[in-house]
Amino acid sequence: MKATSATTVIAIGIAVVAGLCFALPTLSRVASNPFPGIYSIIDPVTGETKDVLKVKPLLGEYVVLARLTGHGPWTGPIYAKVMGNGDSYASPPLFQQGRMVSALSLDEIGYLYHTPGNSDSRVGPSDTGYISNIASFGITPLFHRPLLAGHDERGERGRHAYTPGAGERKVSVSTLNYRPRMIQVGISSVDNPDNAVDTDPLSPYMSSAASCCFYLPAQAAAPLQVKLEYRWLPKGKPEVLALTLPANSDADELLILVRADGTMSVEFRTPGKDLDLAPEGVRSINGKPYPLPPAAERKARLAAELVRKKRFLNDMSRLRDKAAGESGDVAYQLRYLIEEYEKTISYLEAFSACTGTLATCDKQATAAARAP
Repeated sequence: MKATSATTVIAIGIAVVAGLCFALPTLSRVASNPFPGIYSIIDPVTGETKDVLKVKPLLGEYVVLARLTGHGPWTGPIYAKVMGNGDSYASPPLFQQGRMVSALSLDEIGYLYHTPGNSDSRVGPSDTGYISNIASFGITPLFHRPLLAGHDERGERGRHAYTPGAGERKVSVSTLNYRPRMIQVGISSVDNPDNAVDTDPLSPYMSSAASCCFYLPAQAAAPLQVKLEYRWLPKGKPEVLALTLPANSDADELLILVRADGTMSVEFRTPGKDLDLAPEGVRSINGKPYPLPPAAERKARLAAELVRKKRFLNDMSRLRDKAAGESGDVAYQLRYLIEEYEKTISYLEAFSACTGTLATCDKQATAAARAP
């Protein structure tokens, strides 16, 4: 999926520390092992939820899949471990870390902190319960949701009992959820239930990363019978819906569409049909808009993010004042963070005050963020 112009601006000029996230309702209490799950950021301007990390336990440690731009398929694996009391960090702390806070070291890309009760991590608190310090997107509050597969994840990176034949090709599968309910969806062949793949459980109004792999005949074929296996989260029972795929094409991705009324369909993704941000703030896929929350909810997310950014800027400014006259890594880091957060706040303030189209407001906000 292409980045919108609004998120591109933040990514280029601001995003090292742009924590584009918003606290959504949690599914359940975090277990004593807080790290397994899926982590997302939310663009407060477009409202789009973007998954960036997927953490799974592995033999006492963890394996992490990443999509650090918030787009494209999962990549990895990255191996991770919980930091011990005697382990050293790559940079000095900005805050005195709380006793209940734990940190996951993600190989060489940075750290993920669990901050129960809004406790301070080494890089500050997070009202979502999690915060990252990762090179590609900086100090960023993250929203966490459980993996919730209910079974071993089916697909190339999980359990896959299917062996494709010589006359078959693989396609990836994505789910687009236009409904204001959480859902998890999988797809399997009626002819062979082992030919199956699960997409990630989705929050309301979001699209999943592409999951691999589902297998289809390599040559054009008659319509194919498939089953959608889905569950409304958090407490819905597993359900099955029989569908017929259109005649096989050479497209390499299937789209599962969960409509606002709860009905579902599957279609092939047509290459080259994605559009950049339109004046109304809607991108399209196969001629349909991407799932985005209603305008009122997007406005609320922007307002919440402004509050969060200003609070963090105040914390950084107080630390700078305490460290006045000092030199070294911490002083440099504070100066950098303050400058970047001031740009982010200028962008979000200008955008929230604008009454034009999203594209017009993005242009005005970009100019405000770049102003000396």
